[in-house]
Amino acid sequence: MRALFFFITICCLSSSVYPQKSRYRFAESYVGLATEFSPQQQTFSQIENGRIIHKDLPNQLHPRILIGGTHFWGHADFYLSIPLASFPLSGNKDATYSNNVITGFRFYPFKLKSQSLRPFTGLGFNRMSLQLANGPTYGNWQTFTEAGLSYRTKQHFILGVSAHYFPNTTFQTAIDREQFSETKLNNYTFSLSIKKVMDFSRSYESENNQRFFAKLKEELKQENKLNTYSVGLGWSAYIPLERSEHASRKPFFNDEIEGNVGLDMALGYYFHQTDAAIRLSYRRHKQEETAFDYSYSLNKQSLALEAFKFLFDFHGFVPFVGPFAARDYYHLNEKDVQRTVSDHKEESWGYGLVFGWDIRLSETDFFILRTNLRYNPKVDLKQNGLTYTSNAIEFNFIQLVFYPERWKAYKSLINQ
Repeated sequence: MRALFFFITICCLSSSVYPQKSRYRFAESYVGLATEFSPQQQTFSQIENGRIIHKDLPNQLHPRILIGGTHFWGHADFYLSIPLASFPLSGNKDATYSNNVITGFRFYPFKLKSQSLRPFTGLGFNRMSLQLANGPTYGNWQTFTEAGLSYRTKQHFILGVSAHYFPNTTFQTAIDREQFSETKLNNYTFSLSIKKVMDFSRSYESENNQRFFAKLKEELKQENKLNTYSVGLGWSAYIPLERSEHASRKPFFNDEIEGNVGLDMALGYYFHQTDAAIRLSYRRHKQEETAFDYSYSLNKQSLALEAFKFLFDFHGFVPFVGPFAARDYYHLNEKDVQRTVSDHKEESWGYGLVFGWDIRLSETDFFILRTNLRYNPKVDLKQNGLTYTSNAIEFNFIQLVFYPERWKAYKSLINQ
C-alpha cells in the first residue's frame, strides 16, 4: 500500500507540474544488465551425523537482466530486474538465497538527462527466498527501499550504482521435520548497472506522422473498425497473500507456498467510444514445495471473462479497472516418500478484480504494452476438512497486446 500511495502521489505531482509536456516524450524504454552483491555475516544450522552444526552463509553475486523505462519526462523509472544465476563467493554452498524477480519504481527529483549525474530514491516489490539443503524454499514477500546515482551518457546509456534495504530477512528454517532454527540474511545489497535507452515514440511527434495517424483513425472509422478485437500474450506471477490450512499443517513447509510464473493468454474486444474492453483470458499456475522427502503441488487453470473500463489518458498512461468471473480447475497432489497422500481434483467458479494500465502512443496503436493485476478472493475449497486455497494476486508486468485489424489498416495506408 505504501508503494501504491507513493506512485499515485508522483502521478498527481507530475500532472500538475508538467501539463505542457508532449505524450511522445513521456517515456523511453531500456534494456540492460546489473550485478547484485549480497554480503553475509551470519550462519545457518544443519544436522550432520545426528549433530546440529553451524555453517557460514555464503556471500553471493547475482547477475541480472533489466527491462524497463523512464517515465514522466525523466523523473521516474519503472523496471523489472530478472536474476540469471547466483555465484557464491565464500561460505557454505548448502545454503542458497535470492531476491528473485524485482519490480521497482525510482523517483528522480532532478530530471535525468544526457551527460548528467542524478540521485534517486525508490521502492520495490519482491520475494526474498532462502533454501537449505534438502529443505523447503522459504520466501518473504516484501516492499524494499533503495537509493543511488545514475549517469546518462551522450550515447544514451544509463550507468547506475544503488543500495537496497530489505526489511524482512529473518526465516524460521526447518533442520528436519521436527526441529527448527532462525536464519537471518543481511538487510542490504548493492548493485552496479548499465542500461541502453531506446526511444520508439519520438518520431510520432512530427507533423507528417500526426497527419498519418489522423488519416488512419478516419479510415478505421469509415470501415467501422474503431471497435476491434485483440490478442494478448504475457507472463503472470501467482502471489498468495496468506497461507492455506491444508499446506500449513506441515510445519516444516514455508507458510505461503509460492506460485510459479505462468503464461497469460487473452482474446479481447475493444469498444472505442466508451473506452472499455471485454476479454477472455487463460492462465495456468502451480504452487509446489518439496522438503525432507515430502512433496506438495497445487495446479490451477483459470478461464476468465473480464470487463474493464479505461479511466483516463495521462500522456499515454491509461489505467483501467473492472470485474471478472472465472471457471477454475484445481489438482492437489501430495506424496510422502513416494506414497500418495492426496490426489484431489475439483472445479469451481471464481471471481475477482482486474486492474492495471496501458501505455498508448495514439488512439490507433496496433501494438501496445499492458500491465495486468488480478485480485483473487479466497474460494472455500477443502480437502480432509482443511481449505487448500487462499487470497492471491496475479501480477503480469508486461503483456504484449496486438490489434490485427489496426495492423492491416496501417499496412494498407503505408502502401498507398
